[in-house]
Parts: sequence; structure tokens; C-alpha cells
Amino acid sequence: MDEKQIQDLVTAAVVEALAKQNAPTKFQPGGNRPAEELKLAKRVADWAGMPMPLPPALQNWLPDGNRATYLGATPARLGVGRTGVRPRTDTCLTFREDHAAAKDAVSSCLDENILKQFNIVHLHSAAKDRAEFLRRPDLGRKLDAESVEKIKKTAVKGAQIQIVLVDGLSATALNANVPTILPLILDGLNRAGIRSGTVYAVSLGRVVVSDEVARLTGAECSLLLVGERPGLKTAESMGGYVTYMKARNFNEAMRDVTSNIHRGGLRCEEAAAKLVEGCAKALRERKTGVDANG
Repeated sequence: MDEKQIQDLVTAAVVEALAKQNAPTKFQPGGNRPAEELKLAKRVADWAGMPMPLPPALQNWLPDGNRATYLGATPARLGVGRTGVRPRTDTCLTFREDHAAAKDAVSSCLDENILKQFNIVHLHSAAKDRAEFLRRPDLGRKLDAESVEKIKKTAVKGAQIQIVLVDGLSATALNANVPTILPLILDGLNRAGIRSGTVYAVSLGRVVVSDEVARLTGAECSLLLVGERPGLKTAESMGGYVTYMKARNFNEAMRDVTSNIHRGGLRCEEAAAKLVEGCAKALRERKTGVDANG
């Protein structure tokens, strides 16, 4: 008996045990069990490419559509198969590639060419370098002294919307998305009659540093684009935060968040429209976050 025959034998035994434990009433003696099993066997073969049909008890465990439909609905690592007890070579290599991309994203830097292209003023947090930034999140939440002075010289005072780009844990995300989403946002704000100020980008920054930028410029509302924590399916995911800055007793819950912005998630075109709409709503209602949704 070869390995394939042993696997089939073990699988058949497990499936049979599950069927006896969970068999639904309609498959009890007296029902049309052979016909149902034949129908189910064809469905399983179409969906999973399995030569052996599953028992009727497992029918409700299967999703609609075939295997390609199921796997096409999620980027999760499902249905990757195996070779014996080990993952397949292509599965292992893809995992290592995605893991390397996530690690690279954490140490990535903002693309200076993109900043120049869109006349974005480059700022820096109080963290001296990336090692300190990762060890001291508090330093990533405030600007260094030089950046504060730079804002005082370049800010458009009293703008309704202050756009801030922050690298966070993935400058890769900003480099990938900003060239597409920023022009859409600026155009959308202009069409809505909303005044935006100088666009700033903060290196080695966290979400909260955008608040300091907005307060220094006197903006009524902050629109933050930040690199999200990279995962094992993408290192290009970006988040968008709309925050009304004139709220009393301000706290972290007073933000509207749009996440998973990237080409494989929420596309820039849709995200830009949503963020512009969020800015207009924040200015109209003078509140965001739990205040606006409570």
C-alpha cells in the first residue's frame, strides 16, 4: 500500500466518523441517500478537486461555488496543499517573500521624489532614528524642534483641512499610494469648496503627530494618511484618519478611520471619495469619531 492509498484510507475513516456523529435527519434510512450522495460527490469534486466524495453530513460545510471562486474571494493562505507533512515549495517561498516584504516595509523611507513632485514639506518626529522610533513610540507622536519652526514658516494658517502624511510602520504604503490618492483628494476638496493647507509628511511618525501639525497650522480638521502595520499579504496598506480638531476634551476615539487602502483592498479612487466626504461631514457637523456616531 503506497502513501496515497494510506492517506485515502485515513481520510475515509475520519469522514465516516464525522458523518455518523453529525448525520442530518434527511439522510436517515428511508430518505433518498444514494441520490443525495451522488449529487454531493459531484459538488465536492467541482469545488475541491477531491476524487473521493464526502458524506452527506458535510454538505452544509461547503461554500457556494467552486474551489476557484472560494479562493478568489480572499487573499488568505487557504487551499495551498502540502507535500507529505510539509508545505509545497511554492507555498513556502511565497510566505518567505511576503515576510521579507513586511520586514522591509518597517525600515522603509519616504520617497523624496514623490515629496518634491507634490510640493510636500518634509518634517521629522522627535525620534532620532528608526531604532529609537521602534523602541520609543512616544517620540514618534511629537515633532522635533526644527519641524515646528518649519511649519511656522510654511503653513497656510486657518485652513479648513490639514493634510498630513505619516510613514508609521510602512513608508512603502505611502510611496505606493500617495501618487494616486493625493491628487484625487486635493481635487475632491477643491470641488467641494473646502480649503486645504500645505501638505506635510512626517518621517518616523505615529498617528498622533498629525494632531500637533494640525494645531500648529490652526486647521479645523486633520486628514491623515499613514502607513499601516505590514502583514503577510501586503506591505502597501495605508490608513486614512479624519479628525475634527476643535472638539472639547479631545480624545483618541474622536477619529473617523478608513483602513486597508491599497490596490488589493480599498482602491485609492474609492478611498479618496470616502475621505473627502468624511472631511465635508466633519466640517458640517463639527465632530468626528464616537461623537459623530454616538
